[in-house]
Amino acid sequence: MTSEGPERPAGSAPSERPARDGAVEGSDGAEGAGEIARGAAERLAFFSDAVVAIAITLLAIELPVPEGNSDTELLHSLAAESLSYVTFLISFVVIASHWSAHHRVFRWVARADRGLVLLNLAWLLLVVLTPWLTEVLREGDELTWARFGIYATAQALLLSLLALMIARMSAKGLFLAGTPASLRRRGWAGAAINGIAFLVSIPLFPLLGLWTFAVWIVVPAALTTLAHRVGLVPRREREQR
Repeated sequence: MTSEGPERPAGSAPSERPARDGAVEGSDGAEGAGEIARGAAERLAFFSDAVVAIAITLLAIELPVPEGNSDTELLHSLAAESLSYVTFLISFVVIASHWSAHHRVFRWVARADRGLVLLNLAWLLLVVLTPWLTEVLREGDELTWARFGIYATAQALLLSLLALMIARMSAKGLFLAGTPASLRRRGWAGAAINGIAFLVSIPLFPLLGLWTFAVWIVVPAALTTLAHRVGLVPRREREQR
């Protein structure tokens, strides 16, 4: 007689035998699927960040180099190309603002469905086109209404796509648990307000000229303040910043 326990039937597996690779049961399966979905959403965000980084870098490639053999000639050349430098700074701020809004939203995404991926790709298409649109904006001796209108329309479309992405995330439950309520409920409204500012600026260009660029700052600030007062847009929560 030995101290070992009763003999197991032939072919039986020990109770402590680990599950086969890939076999996940119960809550572990749901948790694993959630991690996979979250990882896929993060890859989409990382890809978007990389594309935006390339686009914002391309802005500087076509910047004209000032010419001149003396300081006076150099300064004259800088003044002659002032529109190119101003439009570069404007597009840099515009792309940076688009990225900041995108980042603020996508860090709360739990999963990305096909519709969200397609909307994001369309958003990236317009981001990539922005350096080219900047060239359209600065081409010629002076800025024209048509050139300004094309650029402003593209930026309005970018913000409309972001608003659609936020609305889809809310409707399809794609946000993480703990996402700020201000983002889940009416997060799309902020993007829509900024898009309206770009559209409003187009018919104002013949009246304001280069001062029309200020409309992109003044109108969103005014509309956002009004939206806060009427309760359409809740004030952004600290953790969302």
